Amino acid sequence: MTLTAPEPLDPSASTVDPAEPGTATDSAWRLLLRNRASVAGLVIIAIVVVAAVFGPLIAPYGANEIDVPNALQAPTWSHLFGTDDLGRDVFSRVVLAASVSLRVAVIAVAISLTVGVILGMVAGFAGGVLDTALMRIVDVVFSFPVLLLALAIVAVLGPGVTSAMIAIGIVYIPIFARVARADTLRVRQTQYVQSARTMGVRTSRILFSHVLPNISGPVIVQTSISLAFAILSEAALSFLGLGVQPPDPSWGRMLFDAQGFITTAWWMGVFPGLAILFTVFAFNLVGDGVRDVLDPRQRTLLRNRGYDRRSVAVATVTPRPARAVSDDSVLDVENLVVGVGPREIVHGISFTVARGETLGIVGDSGSGKSLSVLSATGLFDAPSAYVRGSALLGRTEIVGATPSTLRALHGTRVGFVFQDPSSSLNPLLTIEQQLVEGPRRHLGLNRAEARERALQLLRDVNLPDPESRLGAYPHQLSGGQRQRVMIAIALACDPELLIADEATTALDVTTQAQIIDLVADLQRKRGMAVVWISHDLGVIGRIADRVMVMRSGRIVESRDVAALFDDPQDPYSKKLLDSRPLLSKVEERDAGAGLTKQTDEKPALQAHGLGVEYVVRGPTNTGPARSAPGAPGRRVVHAIEGVDLQVARGRTLGIVGESGSGKSTVAGVVTGLIESGQGTTVTGSVTVSVDGREVEAVGVRGTDEALLRRRVAMVFQDPTASLDPRMTVASSITEPLRAHGLVSGRDEMRGRAEQLLADVSLDSSFLGRYPHEMSGGQRQRVCIARALASEPEILILDESTASLDVSVQAGVLDLLSGLQQEKGLTFLFIAHDLAVVEQISDTVAVMQNGKVVETGPASRILHDPETDYTRSLLAAIPPEVPQRA
Repeated sequence: MTLTAPEPLDPSASTVDPAEPGTATDSAWRLLLRNRASVAGLVIIAIVVVAAVFGPLIAPYGANEIDVPNALQAPTWSHLFGTDDLGRDVFSRVVLAASVSLRVAVIAVAISLTVGVILGMVAGFAGGVLDTALMRIVDVVFSFPVLLLALAIVAVLGPGVTSAMIAIGIVYIPIFARVARADTLRVRQTQYVQSARTMGVRTSRILFSHVLPNISGPVIVQTSISLAFAILSEAALSFLGLGVQPPDPSWGRMLFDAQGFITTAWWMGVFPGLAILFTVFAFNLVGDGVRDVLDPRQRTLLRNRGYDRRSVAVATVTPRPARAVSDDSVLDVENLVVGVGPREIVHGISFTVARGETLGIVGDSGSGKSLSVLSATGLFDAPSAYVRGSALLGRTEIVGATPSTLRALHGTRVGFVFQDPSSSLNPLLTIEQQLVEGPRRHLGLNRAEARERALQLLRDVNLPDPESRLGAYPHQLSGGQRQRVMIAIALACDPELLIADEATTALDVTTQAQIIDLVADLQRKRGMAVVWISHDLGVIGRIADRVMVMRSGRIVESRDVAALFDDPQDPYSKKLLDSRPLLSKVEERDAGAGLTKQTDEKPALQAHGLGVEYVVRGPTNTGPARSAPGAPGRRVVHAIEGVDLQVARGRTLGIVGESGSGKSTVAGVVTGLIESGQGTTVTGSVTVSVDGREVEAVGVRGTDEALLRRRVAMVFQDPTASLDPRMTVASSITEPLRAHGLVSGRDEMRGRAEQLLADVSLDSSFLGRYPHEMSGGQRQRVCIARALASEPEILILDESTASLDVSVQAGVLDLLSGLQQEKGLTFLFIAHDLAVVEQISDTVAVMQNGKVVETGPASRILHDPETDYTRSLLAAIPPEVPQRA
């Protein structure tokens, strides 16, 4: 089945053409060999290994061949490293000792690596009592000094090589456990792990297929460091006479023997010391290289870097003749070229932004919108990147400017507001600390003056209760409030130019409208220029005076907003306008579509009195909360309360509402991501009809849980976050097949994966790609294919089109409609874009503050709503005709 043609590959998604010989086909081994530091480390380790294996053949003398008349002889041709106090050849003993030192290091680290990583992963993933118990034991062991603990273990086991290996292995277990647990806590919260849980993947498989590969970076680095320290620990134990016993040689034992001859026979200690030094250094170099080549994203950068060294001549900064610039021009860009590695991404574009003007830049993902503006303002910096052309901020040249010049410009003359305020704000600093940083640095204000300015900025961006918000942390604010803080930070030093890069993409429609109105009002008051980057033409119609349409790194059209909306000249501009989901177009698009749906009036999913409560720390006088009984200083937050929903089989229920209204919480309960326990309480019931059976989703266990995980699938909002960056498309798609045992054999699994890709209009060449090698739309298609792998009856789509371009979004919506018609799927479609919801939904439920305030047919709810809240959501939708805020 072919429903729609997939969009072209995002040029910025992979900077290497897969067909380019010698680049994308380079293996991890070849990339490792390109790293000179890693090669140097490999050479040293190879020398040590050869010495350890072939030591008896290399050493000219025996390890314990005593020659007292030649004792303490300085290095000569007959004794390259001299002799020790018994006349033994130091070179021979260094070579023969390599075997012992390497064996101790490798076996000891293998013990600590295996036990420590498993303990850390289990503790971090399980959480709760198990995590506390395991980590307290680890902390107790970790509290002892390493050498003292090793000495105690050796004292119990007795001196010797085996005892040293066991002791060193035990004392390093806590280090690996803490490293693994810390990163497991991060990975556990990722969407690709949550996605695996919704598919019914076993915990053990999640740990070893998702968690372990994604914590391998820190673990590999720690392994290389621990190998080095294991050698040093063996040396220390042998130095104290508790490791390798005489007369057997080891580097540490040789240092112990040399301590009395430091001034008279320096060579006795220098050469075994150098052996330890170079081996330790080599392990560190190789560890860094291995960490990079095992990460698919780093491999792409390494390929680009290699290509750049061989083929790309990076432009050097040369003096340019002064060119005429209009007096009211704030930013003047001319012939801007930007590339990464072998690929040129932006191809000689030119544009200007005048004082008081708003320039909107639109285009699909990978069109070069953000890259062009970031390069023109001096913020783009990537390995193997180059920028050519000219970008004048006033009369200051940005391209080729020194770092000190750029630091002086950023904040004072250019302010930036990025898409995700959660990642843009420092989670460890208060709002006040982040607001006063710019004014104190650039404007020279003292603490009191900077604080007063911060208060005024929060008032300017209409943040409620600004005095109390100064002491708050980012996680204590809503998404819209965090974005207001970002705008305040950007305006802190009165910049001439404000860059808003997808500043409202992640916000719901009402918050989006508020942010647009806020920026427009601030612009009028301050007279600043604004560059607004977006893929939403509706937003551009609300904020921009002029619009620039980009595609594949080129400007295809640049006109006044009204003129472009009325009469687009370029076919691509017309395609973007036609792809917009509009309420006025829904009846035309849905005409006749509903007649082909395989429907059944029997509900596929019913929720009755569904509620979710969280017990959190904090005051009880904020938000929809009450004091937690028997828990002073804690409050109960109602995420959802008394929710009643149902959707008929083969139909689509759209759930809409502002951020925090409880939409995704409903999906979390149905998919098992939200369960009672650890401060969370789920009440009510969710009945799901699958395979002719009715299954209660709340508290489900055993065979019913396995059935539910197979027949209810979920597609998350961000396809980049919900695909494991270390897994190929083939591995991601076939994971549900393996989890439920639906296919057997590699050939059958590959054939099924190819069929699933064909269902979402992708060919089999995508099977070997990693997520970063695809565009956003292609990644979302892969996510849909993965969700379809277990042959679900109900598909939950949680903001699954919110982060996509309008043209890609239209293709995905058409794809979903076709799949529903063909397979008789039931959709639970969660979104904040009401036009998109109406386009695909049969019925709609409107949620506010955790409750359903209105439900009914989509045509009635979204054209003749009963509640003021629904009417406010509809009023916030950007108009079809441009209307400047």
